[in-house]
Amino acid sequence: MGNVRNHFGTVLVAVLYFGGAVFASAFVRLNGGFAMVWLSSAILAAWLIAADRRRWRAGITACAVAHIVASGCFGIGWTIAPVLAAASIGEAIAAALLAQRIFKSTWTVATFTKIAVFALGIMIVIPLGSGLAAATVAHFAKGMAFGPGLQSWMLGHGVGLGAILPFGMTITSRMAALRGIVFDRRRDGDALSAPFAERHKAAIAVLIFATMVVVCASVFLQDARWTLLVPLLFAVFAAIWVDALVATAMPLLVTTIAAPMSVAGLGPLASGLDAAGDRLEMALLYAGLVVCCSLPVVADRARRRLEVDRLSRSAAHFRAVSQRNDDLIDELRRAALTDPLTGLPNRRAFFDALHALGPDDEAACLAMIDLDHFKQVNDRFGHAAGDSVLAQFAEIARSSFRSSDVVARIGGEEFAVLLRNVPMDQACLVVQRLVDRLAATTMAVPTGTVCVTISSGIAVIGADANAAMSRADEALYAAKAAGRSRLAMAA
Repeated sequence: MGNVRNHFGTVLVAVLYFGGAVFASAFVRLNGGFAMVWLSSAILAAWLIAADRRRWRAGITACAVAHIVASGCFGIGWTIAPVLAAASIGEAIAAALLAQRIFKSTWTVATFTKIAVFALGIMIVIPLGSGLAAATVAHFAKGMAFGPGLQSWMLGHGVGLGAILPFGMTITSRMAALRGIVFDRRRDGDALSAPFAERHKAAIAVLIFATMVVVCASVFLQDARWTLLVPLLFAVFAAIWVDALVATAMPLLVTTIAAPMSVAGLGPLASGLDAAGDRLEMALLYAGLVVCCSLPVVADRARRRLEVDRLSRSAAHFRAVSQRNDDLIDELRRAALTDPLTGLPNRRAFFDALHALGPDDEAACLAMIDLDHFKQVNDRFGHAAGDSVLAQFAEIARSSFRSSDVVARIGGEEFAVLLRNVPMDQACLVVQRLVDRLAATTMAVPTGTVCVTISSGIAVIGADANAAMSRADEALYAAKAAGRSRLAMAA
């Protein structure tokens, strides 16, 4: 499939090159000189920029043959056709290499300096080099005047490269991007329907094109020279407002309208000029001015838009990182306040909740709970069984109290419960139910079954939380001394 696409691209660029060469040779060779509008070099250069280097030889050879045939059949003749083909192909290669050298990715995000160097190269330096070779050969082989020949070549090739190459580069880069998008959508099984935003952009592009056509036609159907500012300003406006593909088409559209109408003697550029060649030169100079004014604006707008997108992505990235950091901090905080075995709040979390009680809080109680003879469980059944007993007791204790109460493991087999807004008598009833429930529960452990009991001491929390905990602890020891599996109230 890739080879078919590559061969199709080679054939297509050769056909377009041949069509441009035939048009230039047959219709815009004025006074027997060089073609004054040359589009083929820009077509080939745009293809070279986008094509794999391994495909260059085939494309260059096909275009060279197309140039020789077009020049021999419709242009200056077979004698110097190979030399002119070499000059034109050489300038297309030079333009492509210059673009690849200056623009590492896409030209529409380049700086003003790079755009200026690129424009100077493709509109003056490269056409000057190829024009010197072509004009010299034509002068000695055909007797063509050197100066006018060089001037015609530079105008035709320079404006052709300047007006068409950016547009062609934008098209080829969009086509490559579109192939990637279509492939991704097909691979993911998504529909290929264009979203509303894309249809909206297409409608704006059509409107801009239609408006430029009307503006240019109106300007070149009358003779007031001040109106030449209108297409120029509209091209700059398009460069600021619309997509790069539409904006780069504006100079090409101006050239397409201004050149034939000026040659026909219409418009402000034709006023006072009798020779068709002179009128065409003025039209090409005007088109070159539009190119020079609009291209830097297109690139600067695209570069700024890319920078805004990059900053937006960076901001989103930093927000995501910040959120992850916040989540990590919350997770570490929870880990620091949670007992890993039982999942209950640990000693630190319990004391934080205990000391968070203010003097204005209603009555609250504190219960200290200890598993009776827990060491015997570890000695008889192993530490894995002991851990299982602790985890199962934590589940039973958690389900025995309200969600507003705090059940915590504060050490080995010691637990504490903070009962908010509960008087002593109700707190005793709740804890006694837990004592009775556990005494009637048989726990399954890896090495068998275990029955455990608990003892508890309960105290009312007053103004001094530490003192209340000491009283509850004393009550717990009193319950153990009284025989275990029971609770005791602090004095």
